[in-house]
Parts: sequence; structure tokens; C-alpha cells
Amino acid sequence: MSEKTEVRVQSLRVSLTGQSRILLLKEKDGALSLPIFVGQFEAEAIVLSLQDIEISRPQPHDLILSAIKVLDGRVRCAEITLMKAATFYAVIELENADGQRVYLDCRPSDAIAVALRANVPIYVDRELMHQYGILPEVDVRTKRQSQIDDNEGDSDSEDLSAFSDFLSNF
Repeated sequence: MSEKTEVRVQSLRVSLTGQSRILLLKEKDGALSLPIFVGQFEAEAIVLSLQDIEISRPQPHDLILSAIKVLDGRVRCAEITLMKAATFYAVIELENADGQRVYLDCRPSDAIAVALRANVPIYVDRELMHQYGILPEVDVRTKRQSQIDDNEGDSDSEDLSAFSDFLSNF
């Protein structure tokens, strides 16, 4: 496989434009985050793993892990490998009983859900991360407060206080 960057699940958010969820994967040792749209049920499977919620019957990702263990294999990692036609592709890297590596093609949400359950690393192809990753936005409240602190006594801060008064009376 190509060079890869380890990531962790940063957050899972609801899209304001539809029923999709947005999964943000953040570089473990960097600032970039990769947004991936996932379905509602896939998001729920990831949340169950993140919050260590146990349910009475095995879910599909639990079944996959059980099958791998029964066959004397183990999950090594999950990797987001490709973007094609606005769709991310992923693989789950397994090691069989003979020590050979095997790669299962799957959706990123499934790869991540399995990796979280197996407690193994999640990777993103480095080139893919740099091409589609985003930098976090500066928190507007923090930025504005530092500007106010830097410009105390400025007319801008007086204008802002008038606006704040208007909002508090609204």
C-alpha cells in the first residue's frame, strides 16, 4: 500500500442539507481533517463503537469480527485508499493464520466501524488526505475576543458594544 497517515475519529455531525452524517477523521499528528459523508445507520454503528455501548445481539460489524477470529485471522487496520467519482473507497487489512495479509474492499464507514471494534489503527492515504483534507476553522468567538483585547479603547470595540446591547435587548 502507499504512504498513509494515521487518523482518529474527531467527530460525527449531522448534515444540515439532508439525512447524511458527516464523519470527520483528524490526523493523529497533524491539523488536517477529512470529512466523509456516511448514512444514518452507518453513523450509529460508529457511535456504538466510540461509546462502548453493548447491545444484546451482534451487529454486522461484530459478526465480521467474530468470523475473522473463528478463522484464526485478525484485523490489522482500516485504510481509506481512494476517491473516485465523489466516493471514498476503503479496505480492511487482515492477517490470516499463515501470517499473510489480505485486503477486504469496503465502504469507509464499515472499515472504520470494524477498526474501532477491533481497536486497531485507521489510516488515510497521505495524498488523499492532502487533497481532500480541510483545516479547522478559527473559533470566531476566540478570534474576536483576541481582537478586542488587542484593540482596547478602539472605536471598533465601542461599535461592538452597541451591537451587543442591541442583541441583549432583542
